[in-house]
Amino acid sequence: MKMKSRMIALPLALAMVSLGASVGTSQLSGAATTSKSPVKVGLILEATGIYSAYAAEWRQGFNIGLAYATNGTGKVNGQRISVHFDDNADSPTTAAADFKSYVGAGYKIIGGTADSSIADELAPLAAQNKVLYISGPGADDAITGVNRYTFRSGRQTYQDVQTAKSYIQALGKGKTILVLGQDFAFGQSYVTDATKAFGSLGDKVTSLLVPLTTTDFTSAALQVHALKPDVIFLAWAGATGAPLTAALQQQGDFNSAKVVTGLANIATYPFYGTTGTSFNYLSLYVYNGSKNAANQYLISAMQKQYHARPDLFTPDGFVWAQMLVRAIQTGQGTKVNAMIKGLAGWSFLAPKGEQTIRASDHAMLQPMYQVSLTTTIRNQYLPIVIRSLSAKVTAPPVTAHFSN
Repeated sequence: MKMKSRMIALPLALAMVSLGASVGTSQLSGAATTSKSPVKVGLILEATGIYSAYAAEWRQGFNIGLAYATNGTGKVNGQRISVHFDDNADSPTTAAADFKSYVGAGYKIIGGTADSSIADELAPLAAQNKVLYISGPGADDAITGVNRYTFRSGRQTYQDVQTAKSYIQALGKGKTILVLGQDFAFGQSYVTDATKAFGSLGDKVTSLLVPLTTTDFTSAALQVHALKPDVIFLAWAGATGAPLTAALQQQGDFNSAKVVTGLANIATYPFYGTTGTSFNYLSLYVYNGSKNAANQYLISAMQKQYHARPDLFTPDGFVWAQMLVRAIQTGQGTKVNAMIKGLAGWSFLAPKGEQTIRASDHAMLQPMYQVSLTTTIRNQYLPIVIRSLSAKVTAPPVTAHFSN
């Protein structure tokens, strides 16, 4: 398959570019290498499709994170970074072909995607071809611990559910909880985690998973209405959230049940109207959730470069860039075993705070948030952090024991 190269730069952009990265103050200080060959990095994202907004956020965060991790010098151990993007158009077949094309071209570092099902397809290819694979925002639990060559830059569904658990507990025992999601790896992972977590509280957990290709959600909303759950645990991703919300509102489902859901992109804040201000939100990131140096850098750079605030998956791209720089520092971008050892067990300052890559199974341990939405005097929606949960509180169970 011919490589479709694009440059790293503005939101959705560009052709191939050679970027640099050098060791920042928060990074490992490695000895200079005699090789000045660029490090080739292949990224597979959804520039088109229902997750394209997530990919755009991720790329902005990646651009800014790379500048942060290199102190703006554009080099790591004297090496430039040549980054190529491919649009998989949310197709597992296309993504796998792109991955194999990168391997054939000699790439040792490959990353992406926002689609959990695609990440599940790519991770085994990393082990088969002995290359480093760092997934993007894809949240399926199965990505963690799948093999020693695979890492993740974002959170996983177990951490989301643990963040929501105290909301459910506060509502009392014996509730009926409906997990409403999409019928693919992401939604299925939520059902598994929610059934265990909320079932342990004495609640009855059922699920309704809607085909990923659905565009008319009238039938789904009618099913929710007929089930009459006490709680709707809404686990949704992608651009179809708007028509789903409209259908649920039309049936009055948000008025008859408590709603626990993930706070999505900033553009979606008004979707639920004033009803949404009564929802219980979990969040993997909100721009005002942390005041550390990495987050302040991200906020400032986003305003300067993109005239916007960091969004939901912006820090995932930022963290991916930090992991990339760490890998190059420890393995020059070509020595895969050395890069794995450099990442496994590594703790670093990210926009959300201190994060750690657990050595045993490469889970990304990180803080999580409980938030509310409030309206301002200008009728804008503002996220307010109610509680920050530590990485320890939301840590998933260990699923593997790699010898990194």
